[in-house]
Amino acid sequence: MSQERFEGLIHDNALINISQVYESLRYNDYSVENGLGEIVDNSVEAGASEIRVYFTKKTKHIGKKDIEEIDKIIILDNGSGMSPAVLAKCLVLGCSMREQKNGKMGIGKFGVGMTLGSISLARHVEVYSRDTVNGAFFYTYIDLDEINKESRDTVPAPVEKNVPEECADFFEGHSGTMVVLSNCDRMDGSGKKTSPSEMNGLIATYLGRTYRKFIEAGLKIYLDDRQVFLHDPLYYSGPTQFDTREKQDPKADLYSTSTIDLPIPGREGETAPVTIRITLLPKEWRLNIGDGGNAEARKRKIDQNEGVSILRANREVLYDKVPYLIGLKKGQFSYQENDRWWGCEISFPPELDEYFQVRYIKRGAEPIGSLKDRLKEQLTGPVTSLRQIIKSDRDQKKAQENRGKSSFENATQLMNDLNSVLPKGQAGRNMSKEDEKKKIEEILDAASTPDEKAEEREARRKNILNSMYSVVPVKYPQNTLFETDNLLDGKIVIKLNVNHPFYEKVINPLCGDISEDDTTESYNEKIRTRDAIMLLLMSHAKAVASFPEENQDLFENLLSQWGTILNSAVKKMDS
Repeated sequence: MSQERFEGLIHDNALINISQVYESLRYNDYSVENGLGEIVDNSVEAGASEIRVYFTKKTKHIGKKDIEEIDKIIILDNGSGMSPAVLAKCLVLGCSMREQKNGKMGIGKFGVGMTLGSISLARHVEVYSRDTVNGAFFYTYIDLDEINKESRDTVPAPVEKNVPEECADFFEGHSGTMVVLSNCDRMDGSGKKTSPSEMNGLIATYLGRTYRKFIEAGLKIYLDDRQVFLHDPLYYSGPTQFDTREKQDPKADLYSTSTIDLPIPGREGETAPVTIRITLLPKEWRLNIGDGGNAEARKRKIDQNEGVSILRANREVLYDKVPYLIGLKKGQFSYQENDRWWGCEISFPPELDEYFQVRYIKRGAEPIGSLKDRLKEQLTGPVTSLRQIIKSDRDQKKAQENRGKSSFENATQLMNDLNSVLPKGQAGRNMSKEDEKKKIEEILDAASTPDEKAEEREARRKNILNSMYSVVPVKYPQNTLFETDNLLDGKIVIKLNVNHPFYEKVINPLCGDISEDDTTESYNEKIRTRDAIMLLLMSHAKAVASFPEENQDLFENLLSQWGTILNSAVKKMDS
């Protein structure tokens, strides 16, 4: 075999087919945020105090519509920059050029992040950098079309080249780096174009949350010249966009902090800590069911606050629900609606990557089984307690509101809210204004007490006139539990007989004797029971009212007979 033929076979069996590998590597697990994050990681590790990200847009005519799409992404930083020697390697897969600081690993891991992150979004990547304040910028690039066409197997050697004029002011008096991604054809990881406004919001949230520790320490990040504020899913750190000189957002309480010391793989005798912090969000935000979906909560991303945040080297690598992380038994707990009101942060150093199964793209970290069991032990107790606190706070708030209401206000309000979708009643349609006035006076007479004041009677009258449903306590003979009066416009009044044995021996023991000394839970349970009974009576009255006037006598007789039988049955129950 000739030497030429032998060398050709070696070339044909090279470990990497350069013309295809970069295209293949584009189809990884990066989202737009993660791809961009790999470049920002380099800026953070370079010690930048300011990072600026710009989206350049273009308008594309599709059919009859003009659609705006992101065409180019520019990232600037004032970090330490790269020498020509380092720049020559920055786009080479597998070359990690950052030195360890004080013997500790940094954000980077395998030396593939910047390249893979860049090509996951764009086909053309350019890098300008200088490592001195007033030195020259050097430049290199990769172009996927060029690699495919020319089978290029090296990154072009850096050449001296000025940054574009419009970016020169940013670097005045600074070292730093500029990365330009152009021909951005994979802005959602699949080639589909995403609207710039939507993407801007996603990226701002991602940057503010992922790099919150660095922003809190002084790093400034700008997206299209708008400052990115930190977003802490623990709602403990600040300042956020809601903190001004005039007014600051309330902050969460730090509920617990704990650590788990783990042996560092490959370093016998050395350990490193996993730190767990749990917070309880401000009380004033979470006192009512549904508060997590209101406008102010959505502004603060509370409606999305679910699961845990895992940080590696102070940089978030996961924000999600981690399966089976809560509960001492597998699947014992599931995430609940009120879990958005506590926050959990698990932080670890890169030396413990093996325990979190960190992948080369620094996302999707999940604790291995043995560590997950230890984390469960740390989390289950606090989470159980926090759920009880959240429920207790809501119960107390509801009890305070109920103590300021009349006995039947909750139930009548519920029926009033429902009335718009219920069928219109037939009873009372033929009543005149004068008849209604007379009927109301009869009702007030039946409900009056010897010491009733004129203003109390007038208040009762206004309540009947202004409510679709009213419940009025009366004292009748024991054979009637309640009666119904139908007024104009479908208004219904229920006269509840407090002398009936069912009221005395069932309703009152269950919910009538409500005192200030009741526990919050007991108080709210009594209120709920009373409301349920009143809804039962009002629903019956509404159903009866749907029948014509000529049928009402039949229902009155039925109620009377039912009340008589119920009277005898309740008395028999106690004999």
